[in-house]
Amino acid sequence: MALRRLAGQWRVASTGLAAGLAATGLGVGVAYCEDPRGPSFDPEALERGAAALREINKSPYAKKVIELSKQQEITKAQEAKTKQAEFEAYAKQSQVDVEKVRWEEQRKMRQQDAQTKAQLAQYEDELARKRAEFEHNKQRERNAELVQLQLEAGRKQEQEKLAIAAQIEAERQQTEKFKADLEKQVQREKALAEAEGRIKENRENEDVNRRQLQLKLEEDRKRLVEAINSVFSNLGQGAAALLTDRDRLVTSLFWVTALAVGVYSAREGTKVAGKAAERWLGTPKLVRETSRRKFWQRRGGPGEKSIEEVRRDFSDIILPGQLHNHVRALAAVTANTKRHGAPFRHMLFYGPPGTGKTMAAKRLARTSGLDYAIMSGGDVAPLGGGAVTQLHELFDWAEGSRKGLLLFIDEADAFLGQRGANMSEGLRGALNAVLFRTGDQSRDFAVVLATNRPGDLDPAVIDRMDEAMEFDLPGLAEREKILKLYLDQYIVKAGTAEGGAGSSTRIGVLTRMGLFLRGRKGSADVIATRDIDDALIQEAAEATEGFSGRELAKMVASMQAAVYGSRDAVFTPEIMRSVVQVKVREHLQRQAFAQGLHHRIVDVHPNPTQTPSTDEPSRGQTGSGSQ
Repeated sequence: MALRRLAGQWRVASTGLAAGLAATGLGVGVAYCEDPRGPSFDPEALERGAAALREINKSPYAKKVIELSKQQEITKAQEAKTKQAEFEAYAKQSQVDVEKVRWEEQRKMRQQDAQTKAQLAQYEDELARKRAEFEHNKQRERNAELVQLQLEAGRKQEQEKLAIAAQIEAERQQTEKFKADLEKQVQREKALAEAEGRIKENRENEDVNRRQLQLKLEEDRKRLVEAINSVFSNLGQGAAALLTDRDRLVTSLFWVTALAVGVYSAREGTKVAGKAAERWLGTPKLVRETSRRKFWQRRGGPGEKSIEEVRRDFSDIILPGQLHNHVRALAAVTANTKRHGAPFRHMLFYGPPGTGKTMAAKRLARTSGLDYAIMSGGDVAPLGGGAVTQLHELFDWAEGSRKGLLLFIDEADAFLGQRGANMSEGLRGALNAVLFRTGDQSRDFAVVLATNRPGDLDPAVIDRMDEAMEFDLPGLAEREKILKLYLDQYIVKAGTAEGGAGSSTRIGVLTRMGLFLRGRKGSADVIATRDIDDALIQEAAEATEGFSGRELAKMVASMQAAVYGSRDAVFTPEIMRSVVQVKVREHLQRQAFAQGLHHRIVDVHPNPTQTPSTDEPSRGQTGSGSQ
């Protein structure tokens, strides 16, 4: 403890001495700065240091204190070196950390640079794709402009051809008119010359001709008088002989009377028997098609039909949704009407041509179990006054059906139009006959009228119709279904028993043998399809807007004809698109014909040399194309 105390005093002494020396050496300046009057000195530090030294000198441990102080200085120096080493190690570690941070920053910079380059490459690729797409669109626009220019050139060329043809036709007509006028003038001058010659000749030979005429008339008079005298003489002799013989007179009168009665009875009896036989065995003249069998072939009658059975019967009929449901419900009602003894309902089908009116009527009759008969209103007008008799015979024949009969009158506006001053007596009588026979509801027949112009019908006829249904043109969904139906019949199933055309079951054995002997096939080849999908059918349905069901059926039949006109009988999208283009052009032409604008329609087919041939669909096929 004493050493520590002495060491502390030693530190105080050394500190005091140091402070004193410092004050001695620097006191002048400090004093000068603080007191301008002279230097000042503070001896307290030296005094404390001197006191400490004296105390140390008095102590027996003076040397040890000095050594201890030296050791402390050495220890402090070593501590300072240790701190310096620590500082140097910390500096090196800091430098290492700085290097790590610098390398990490460089790694991040390289990674960011790589990401930037990748984004730049992606952006350049996107720009390249956009540039390619832009160039593609520009090329398409140029191609479209080129096609438009070609179409415009073709249109102008067609117009020039039409103008030249019209000019040639006008010149030809003018030439023919001039030729006809010239011939007429020559004939007139020739006739005048001949007439003048005959007149001059007759004037010069007037006396001779008069004498010849008088002689001829005198001879004719004499022959006529002689003939009359001879006839009356013979009649007088016969009458005198007959009157003088009573038995001969009675016998003659009997045979004459019997002959007259026999001739009259045979004529009237033949008429009555013929009408009865025609009513029971034959078909009225106005009926063009019927499903009614002969009386010895008749069997059964209409039975009860459920909605599911009616739905199956109408599965291949493509009509708009509400109309389809209405016709099916009407078929179910008609099927059960005869069974319950209720009267039938008369119907009016109206709409554009080819929308399925006739086909719906046939299927309605078949589904309801009735016979059907089809007549055309255009057949009534040529009959004149006999139309009334023919119509009454038709309705009498319809009433004789055991199963009930659906009478379908196509083109009803041809003879059931509105009554006016221009209507002939025959058509007026025919209209009155139909009104008379349809005035009351019948349990034997139902009348279905079909017309494209319902506004032309007489109001009394419309009033007698219990149902009126509009058959409009098919929409996009219906057109797609119709195309699928006919493609299945005419393309997919062509040459098979289920096909709609070229079926192997449509000809008899003898006909097949005859075709075989002539080196011809008895059935059509099977058609292969390539790349025909729903998208292509939808494209065709979109392109055929405004087409009726019949036009779609004819278009698919034309596709079949185009396929059979090729070498391999393969149905491809190119054939389908080319036929659709041709049929669309023909549809526009027909519309122009109806509006009197046919000279404005030009050929829009890109390559007329590839126009396929067309063909009519076979009769009696199912689908939505018949009227």
